[in-house]
Amino acid sequence: MEKHKIDCQAKWLHIKYDGEDRDDECVNELSIYQNADESELQMLVSNIDFDNISHDNTFALTKEDARVLIDYLQKWIE
Repeated sequence: MEKHKIDCQAKWLHIKYDGEDRDDECVNELSIYQNADESELQMLVSNIDFDNISHDNTFALTKEDARVLIDYLQKWIE
């Protein structure tokens, strides 16, 4: 099982969760990158399969999406 890790490098944020692999024993990682023009965040979710092959999915997050997400997460934290 992987340990919880958070790593920031330049405009990248990488998060790997402790226990994220408990559902299928495969590690998932969330990476977020700030676009050069800062209009969007690129979110990359990586899942490493049993053969150690990475399967990546991307999603673009706008600043308005981020505002809604912040509100959602703030309510969850409280």
